[in-house]
Amino acid sequence: MAVDQVLSDRDSEDEVDDGIADFEDRRMLDDFVDVTKDEKHLMHLWNSFVRKQRVLADGHVPWACEAFSKLHGQELVHSHALFWCWRLFMIKLWNHGLLDGCTMNSCNVILEGYRGSGSYVK
Repeated sequence: MAVDQVLSDRDSEDEVDDGIADFEDRRMLDDFVDVTKDEKHLMHLWNSFVRKQRVLADGHVPWACEAFSKLHGQELVHSHALFWCWRLFMIKLWNHGLLDGCTMNSCNVILEGYRGSGSYVK
């Protein structure tokens, strides 16, 4: 830590340390025994994304799903199990009224773009 950081009046107590948060998230997910490795991996990706993007309100979930599909699209289409975990997760969001069919379709179109070309095509 630099001297100017030590002597400054700025309080860093409220800052989120991504490394520590990722470690705690993985440790918490590892405690689940009835969940597959792919489901744990997807939930870790989602939790990390939501934390970094500060998705706080239910109304932000549709945007977050589209952005997540764009950010992790290549990884999702390269792993069949991860791809289906993501689709099932979106269905669960839809069942809880957090995601609409139009956004689910947009996410699937994004993923099909990755599947067809290897990179996202608008």
